[in-house]
This record gives sequence, structure tokens and C-alpha cells, in this order.
Amino acid sequence: MNYQRALENFKWHSNPFSFNIIPELFVGYSGDINRIKNGLNNGTKFSMLLGPTGSGKTTLIMSLMKRFSRERVIYIPKPPKNPRDWSSILKKATKKGFLASIFSRGGDVDLYNLSEYVNKKTSGKVLLFVDECHEASIESLEWLRTLTDQIDNLYIVLAGLPVFETILKNRLETFMRRITTRIELTNLTKSETRELIKKRIESTGGDDIKPFTQDTIDFIYEKTGGFPREILRTCNDIIEKAIEKDITTIDTDFLKESSEPEMRVSLETINSLPERQKMIMETLSANGELTPSEIIAKLDIEEYKDKENAVRSVNNLLRRLMNDRFVERNRVGKSYKYRVAGKFQTMLVNA
Repeated sequence: MNYQRALENFKWHSNPFSFNIIPELFVGYSGDINRIKNGLNNGTKFSMLLGPTGSGKTTLIMSLMKRFSRERVIYIPKPPKNPRDWSSILKKATKKGFLASIFSRGGDVDLYNLSEYVNKKTSGKVLLFVDECHEASIESLEWLRTLTDQIDNLYIVLAGLPVFETILKNRLETFMRRITTRIELTNLTKSETRELIKKRIESTGGDDIKPFTQDTIDFIYEKTGGFPREILRTCNDIIEKAIEKDITTIDTDFLKESSEPEMRVSLETINSLPERQKMIMETLSANGELTPSEIIAKLDIEEYKDKENAVRSVNNLLRRLMNDRFVERNRVGKSYKYRVAGKFQTMLVNA
């Protein structure tokens, strides 16, 4: 069946589960959003937003930016490695339009007179949203702290992986002390997962959660742990399978029929894994349930560039192992503990 025609059978004009960032469809964390909003309105200079990959940090930032559309808002998807780049980024706050950007002078502005320049050229708030801030160099962050202190009307919201907080505590304590608003994204609740799916479907012309049933929503929540990006990915996979089979109601019977066949287990299956995935499997087998941080503590991370690189790499490897059903996870508090899937645990013990 033609893909677009199949979507029309669901009364959708497009796929609701694309990875497009749509701030209007953000779900959950209303209290946290208000905390940041109120902080920015009341003069909070430094706010921090933490969360694992796929938890919705960028979407939340975009949602916040819409609430401050009357202010001067600057968004950068990644922080500069070179501190000098802050000059060109913050000079944008002094330009009111296209003609101003053409005739604007100030090529002689550098880091040492940038704060004076911005203070003279702007009035009202300047809001700087920095995404993926865990990738910034220490020197770049030091300059950002200094500039924010010196520019009267500059307020920043930093978003990144949880490791960013560790970086600040260990290497930039003076920066960490300035952060007065901190929020952490983890995962959506079951009701919020339903609301996200409902909003996505209705945004493309659909009706409530159709073609899903509530049991299907429950399945999606359990499978994804409530992480927005995984919810979208799982919904998209289910929809594509339903289209292939010309199914218009997606219930648990369909999910059972469309599930992948059980993998045949052998020691060779484990031995054929890439070396780092096999190391994680062996570590989990020997130690039981572990968080990503506990896994890293038991591995030799000297082969990684730094701890931040190790965290990112191990999380990616765990995601692949989960997708291939080698490992399972269990939510404990605000984090997940991973374990080897039962059938593979037996193989590893016997080996």
C-alpha cells in the first residue's frame, strides 16, 4: 500500500512520530518550566537543565524560547570550543535587523571589551540558551561565566547531559555556585506518555490515541521507559509494521503477532559481539545489576578520552545491547540498572 495513503487511513496528513522538534507538543515538567521562566523574569542569571539523551532537553528549550519571543533570544545548538567565538555570538544581541547587521561595525570587539560593548548596545533582557553544554571546553565555560557576570542584562540557560554537573563541580566550582535554578529531566510518567502520543496524533489530524489502544500505550511505556525519543521511535516502528500488514487497530494481539522471532542463543552469538559490547556483557554477568556509572567504574576507561566520553560511549553501547535484547534494564529511583538477559546470563556463566 502507498505510504501516504496508508497514513490517510488513520486520518493523518503526515507521520506524527517523526523526530521533528515541535515545542507546542512538549509534555510534562510544567512546574519546572515555570521555575525557569520565573527565574529568568526575576533576574536569575544562570539556570541549568540536565537530562539523558532523548529526554526532551532541546524541545523544552524551544518551548521556553517561545515564551520569551519578545526578548532578544539567542540559541546555539553546541557551545564554542574557542572562547573567542563568544564575541560573534553575543554581538548578535546588539543587531536589530538585517540592515543593522549589514551596517553594524564592531569588528574590533574582542573578549576583553565585549561586555562593555554589549552593555552599551542593548537594552532589555538578552537570553542565551546553550544546548549540549557538556561538550564545551573549560576555557570557553570560564569566559562565559565571566561575560555573564559582566553583561548586566545577559541571562543564560545551559542544557546538557548529567555529566555536565560533575564537570562544573570538579573543575569550575565558581561557575557551579552561580547556578540558582537547576532542573533535571528523567522520563515521562505513563499518563504523560499517553498525552505525548495523543498530542502527536492529533497534530496530524488524528483522533485521540487511535489507532492505538490503551493496552498498546501501556506496552509502549514499558518498552521505552517513558523517554520521549524512544517513545517516538517505538511508535514509528509499530506504525510501519501496521501499514505493512494493512492493520487499522493496533492492539496487544497485533503486537504479539508482529514481534520479532526469538533469537537462537549460542556462545558464538556472544563471541561475535564487538569487543566493548562483550566487555559490558561480561561485567554485568559478573556483578549483577549495575548503573552506567557503576559499569564505567569497573571498566578500564583509560582507552577513552575522558570520563565524559566514557559515559556517552557506555550509554550508546547499552542502548545497542538493549535493542538487540542482550541486556534488560530496571528503573531504580531516577536511574536505570542494567542486567544481562536471562538466556544470555546462563551462557556466560557456563562459559
